Amino acid sequence: MSMWKHRLRVTVFDESSYSEIRVFRGSPRGWAWGIAGAASLVVVATYLLVAQTPLREHLVPGYVAEATRADMRETRAMADSLAAILTRQEMSLWALRHSLAGDSAAMAFLQGASEPVPQTEGSQESNEALSAGAGEGERALRDRIEQEDRFSLQRRSTDANNNAIGFDFLPVAGGVSDHMDVGIGHLGVDLVAPEGSAIQAVDDGSVLFSSYAVETGYTLIVQHRGERVSVYKHCASLLKQQGDLVSGGEAVALMGNTGELTTGPHLHFEWWVKGRPLDPTPWLGSTESAVGL
Repeated sequence: MSMWKHRLRVTVFDESSYSEIRVFRGSPRGWAWGIAGAASLVVVATYLLVAQTPLREHLVPGYVAEATRADMRETRAMADSLAAILTRQEMSLWALRHSLAGDSAAMAFLQGASEPVPQTEGSQESNEALSAGAGEGERALRDRIEQEDRFSLQRRSTDANNNAIGFDFLPVAGGVSDHMDVGIGHLGVDLVAPEGSAIQAVDDGSVLFSSYAVETGYTLIVQHRGERVSVYKHCASLLKQQGDLVSGGEAVALMGNTGELTTGPHLHFEWWVKGRPLDPTPWLGSTESAVGL
């Protein structure tokens, strides 16, 4: 008979008195199956205890909790939405620069950018994710800001109705030396004043571009409410940087004669509304004409 099937008797005695304590009967095969079954039960019980309870977050190395996974999904949705917004803004800035140089394709892009963007399923999910990602305090702050902006717009409704596309402040105290002529690519007016005179922002806004260009010299672009943009070229120096907030009448640059497309100290001023250049002469007041440059 095989040793695995041979029945055995194992007796446990007390070492001091030799009295019988416990007797085990069976075969080695049976004992092996019993040990294997007990080990299997322990493994299964341990797995269920760890996998189906919150203990897995503490005992399993590298395990990511479900709440963390949800936060990661929301963060990813927010990042995708913000990346899309940033890309759109970069494209608009690029198109604005080229449209100021007379690029018709860039002007068409800006016209399309000024129209409402249709809400797709993906964009709606991104917007929902942005709202869901904000805490109660942040949502309350957003609501308060919206209310303040709404009241501010109501307070300025009279001015907005009277000045929907124009501006209130003169860019510089000087005369017009050259008027707008879209046919030759002159998309603004040239204003003359003593070199070093202060150039003012024509309305409240934020600086969209502040840098040097080979043809137009030191150039400043300011974004205003109502899809309005003011452009100041050939400045001697710039007093504001990109991203700065400016108020109407605030000095933003100094009169100069920089860039290749100039023959004397003057300010080339452009006024854009909804992606189209407009003649700013109606809002320049009774400025006197000067000798052309």
